[in-house]
Amino acid sequence: MSQRGLRPDTGPGTVGGTGLPGGGEQVPQVHGLEAHDGALRGQLQSSWDARVDSWSEQVESSAAFARVRDVVLERADPQLTDRCVDLGAGSGFLTLALAARVDHVVAVDVAPLMLNRLASRATAAGLGNVQTKVGDMTRADFPSLSLNLVVSNYALHSVPHQDKLVLLRHAFQWLAPGGRIVIADMMLGHGGSGRDRSIAATKIRRLSARGPAGWWRAARNAAQLSLGVGENRPASPAWWVGALQQAGFTQVFQNDVVAEAGVVSGVKPAGG
Repeated sequence: MSQRGLRPDTGPGTVGGTGLPGGGEQVPQVHGLEAHDGALRGQLQSSWDARVDSWSEQVESSAAFARVRDVVLERADPQLTDRCVDLGAGSGFLTLALAARVDHVVAVDVAPLMLNRLASRATAAGLGNVQTKVGDMTRADFPSLSLNLVVSNYALHSVPHQDKLVLLRHAFQWLAPGGRIVIADMMLGHGGSGRDRSIAATKIRRLSARGPAGWWRAARNAAQLSLGVGENRPASPAWWVGALQQAGFTQVFQNDVVAEAGVVSGVKPAGG
């Protein structure tokens, strides 16, 4: 969970940014991948490599993250013949659970030390079907029709929306007919929906209870939520549904899991 775009203090239950409003809005056409520049990739790599131990402990001990992972696995319906990719794999919270259920899984992440931890854990668990790949997940490249499953767990909310769209189109090409995509992420709009306002109000109350530092953070988050600015760029549930449909996926399904965390999935049709 690192290139992930997650800030080190971000997880289910922590509002860190905003996304585009949904509500039937047309997903814009994109003709190129606007990947992170080298400076941001370096910043993300350094940030997450420095937090290998603390982040892994935080994720492993979090009931919220466990719930999100379990919903991803349920929606993914992994099969023993599946060849899979986990985008933004971090230290392997989802990858290792998936590896025990599939033929092969490639874990992609920007942080080498995170992937080193993942590889060590896979070896210790006797999982010889895990491959790690260091790199920007928005630039990932796999042969057409070579995969059965693409997953990402709380990784894409720092990626610009245009990059999300292009990545979905690439994933559609990677997947064989009948292949599945399952994405768990921070799913928020600009605060226009009742769901957005409820989530924001809950977080603001919790932060405000911490005193002056919490008041400042609550005010900052509220401003980011209303203006659509900030380090994170989450999209609303409706946006994700529209984006998967535009990419060509069918049987698109979205459900909220906990706090702002949601899961969206789709299937590549037989004629796709």
